[in-house]
Amino acid sequence: MTAGTLRYTTKKLLKAAAAAFFLCAIFLSPVFVTPLHAGAAMDALKEMAAPADIPAMPPMESAAAAPAAPVSTARALNVYFINVGQGDSEYIELPNGKNVLIDGGSDNSAGSSLARFLARHKVSKLDYVVLTHPHADHYNGLQYVFSNFTVDNFYDTRMDNPGSTTDNTLREQIRGLGVNVTYPAPGDTLDWDPGEVQAKVFNSCPASVQSSSGSVINDCSIVVKVAYQNSSVLFTGDMQDDVEAALVSKYGSELQADVLKVGHHGSRYSSSAPFLAAVKPHDAYIEVGADNSYGFPTPACLTRLQAVGATVHRTDTDGTRKYSIGGYHSRAGQDTGFER
Repeated sequence: MTAGTLRYTTKKLLKAAAAAFFLCAIFLSPVFVTPLHAGAAMDALKEMAAPADIPAMPPMESAAAAPAAPVSTARALNVYFINVGQGDSEYIELPNGKNVLIDGGSDNSAGSSLARFLARHKVSKLDYVVLTHPHADHYNGLQYVFSNFTVDNFYDTRMDNPGSTTDNTLREQIRGLGVNVTYPAPGDTLDWDPGEVQAKVFNSCPASVQSSSGSVINDCSIVVKVAYQNSSVLFTGDMQDDVEAALVSKYGSELQADVLKVGHHGSRYSSSAPFLAAVKPHDAYIEVGADNSYGFPTPACLTRLQAVGATVHRTDTDGTRKYSIGGYHSRAGQDTGFER
């Protein structure tokens, strides 16, 4: 090594040592180091630093180019158990935008609970209307419906109740309107929302029969289970325990449903223990009028519902209830509140 090279190398080492000293002074004893010394240290470091080749970062993909998470566009199925006093009426909003009305309560006036409910929900037409059986507390309100709304399809039994003429008057009115009338049979599937909603009939009276017996008429009730996504609702009309036993024997676990529309307003002759053991409802809705003369719902019925762990909702104390299945948040079926 030549003398010149040695001097040059020594000079570089001294500058590096000075830079290191000044940096330590800056960070450890800032009180005794002036800005001038700090600048000199930085100059020394810059002089020593050799240029380095830094590989270029690969271009980042924009957020728009990244695949978006799938967004559910499924609509909810909503069931309303309408407070119509001593009677039955349920309204269903289907995921495809169509609707169903099951029974109409006993009031056929423009000021009825059903009329107010339909107005509040801005219903202008009904795609499907079901009369479970010809008792006045189920069909009277349908007179108002067919007089004020366009109805595309009507589901009925062929049960003739000679103790009443109003049911035949209603049926004549419906025929005169040109509504499509269907008499579903047990085992039929109703095409309310094909591919999305399954609506299976378990009981009905599609063949002509006549009776004045309340029990016989009740047992002709159209019973249908509506299932969507991961939840289901069983609508029972006023079906009683003898038909319940027959359905358990024929269908067994197929009757299982998350929600039960309790048969015959909580009568002691409905919601038998074997039937409830097959249905296993976690929510039970009783449509009943306050201070009714029948003593509905009966303590026996309530005890059986509680024994299977069902949460009981009553229109006489809770008002109209809403139960929703699925939708944008893909939630499980759940009771979502009430409206007076």
